[in-house]
Amino acid sequence: MSPPRYRRLDTEGVEHLHRLTAAWQLIADLAFADLLLFAAVEETNEFQIVAQQRPYTARTLYPEDLVGAVVAAEWRPWVERAFREGRRLHPLQPTFIDADPVRVEAVPVRHRGDLIAVLSIEAADLPDRATGRLEAAYLDAASILIGMIEAGTFPFSTANDLITSPRVGDGLIMLDSDGRVSFASPNAVSAFRRIGTSALPLGEPPPRRVRVLADEATTARRPVEYEIEESGAVIDLRVVPLLGDGDWSGTLLLCREVTEMRRKDRLISLREATIREVHHRVKNNLQTVASLLRLQARRMQDHPAAAEALEESVRRIASIALVHETLTEELEGDVDLGEVARRVVRMFEGSMSREDVKIALEARSARVNAAIATPVAVVLNELIQNAVQHGLDDGPGTVQVCLSGGSDGQPLVLEVVDDGSGVPAALPVSRSGSGLGLPLVRALVSEQLGGTFELAANDGEGSVARVVVPVG
Repeated sequence: MSPPRYRRLDTEGVEHLHRLTAAWQLIADLAFADLLLFAAVEETNEFQIVAQQRPYTARTLYPEDLVGAVVAAEWRPWVERAFREGRRLHPLQPTFIDADPVRVEAVPVRHRGDLIAVLSIEAADLPDRATGRLEAAYLDAASILIGMIEAGTFPFSTANDLITSPRVGDGLIMLDSDGRVSFASPNAVSAFRRIGTSALPLGEPPPRRVRVLADEATTARRPVEYEIEESGAVIDLRVVPLLGDGDWSGTLLLCREVTEMRRKDRLISLREATIREVHHRVKNNLQTVASLLRLQARRMQDHPAAAEALEESVRRIASIALVHETLTEELEGDVDLGEVARRVVRMFEGSMSREDVKIALEARSARVNAAIATPVAVVLNELIQNAVQHGLDDGPGTVQVCLSGGSDGQPLVLEVVDDGSGVPAALPVSRSGSGLGLPLVRALVSEQLGGTFELAANDGEGSVARVVVPVG
């Protein structure tokens, strides 16, 4: 008989397998087994392993990575039969893999009634070891979830944060179809005692809030996650409805005591809020200083050189304030230098009284420490000021600002290019560095940032200022 041919998966089928591999750690832990997901290779009698999961509750059979391996049907006969017959196979006798007896179960994976893959559940065969209550409860829950995979009701269609959810070993509670406790692991009992529940007696209903969550998960036919805080303790709870033959057969609850974790989270949040408040106050103070200098500059119209010097100081202070303003909006200690550059350019455009000058910005996102962002913001302000005043020389033109690098260990590169008269052979005093602007740039780049600064004539017309700063 010729081997079966299986159609290519549509987008929904692929997404179903993605959801399965995102959720199947629960099954691996409950079954104490490795999970291998097989897809049929078209027009052949071979199967490819497309995903693999190891258990946290048992020693893995496959420390090596098997994803991508192609195997012939005769090497995995139970997988081939599950594909061909479309039914769950659980042989009574162990299968020998590399001379070791392995308990294997092959389960058709269905989506909307179509068979799209086969899940192989493989665990070491230990016939002489007695099964305790905890292990038996784990295996019973695993069997129900495996049946849901075959029926196409697991994984659930809704997305949940499975990365931070409690795991099987953190604490497990099983409710029967009547909503009564049929099993509670020691870790689960301990977690509930932290919040004032003295016990989880077998055959009795769980606390009221747990019953409410179980009813919600069952009615919605999807997992429910909740955080319970009481008596100074906090536990995370994940409620998973178990469906057998289309009917509710019970509820699986995973719980984890996270009191200390939440306390640290709140402490970190408090510190972050305090730091943001400090940056906010520094920004306000700098803006106040800038406003005072701007008022002073307006009173010195009879001394244009002094007024211009004060206006330049205002822009420098405002550039530093922009970095602190950005830090008040960040949840981390770093800032996006691209966003800082955009704010510096907007600030400079707002302070200019000329409409014949255009500032174009091309800035990539790069997260850097404030110790780098602050001097770079001041340097950018100075280079734009230098390009507008001296590069364009009071004439119309464009200043092009380019910011690149700064991530993955690449150096930060800042270029400010103007299309003015260019840099002559002998630089005028204002551009050679005897003024405050360019000496300040050189000092910040070389001494504070450990980088290099160059100012030269551009090819064709205009000049280009280039700053390179090592990051990391």
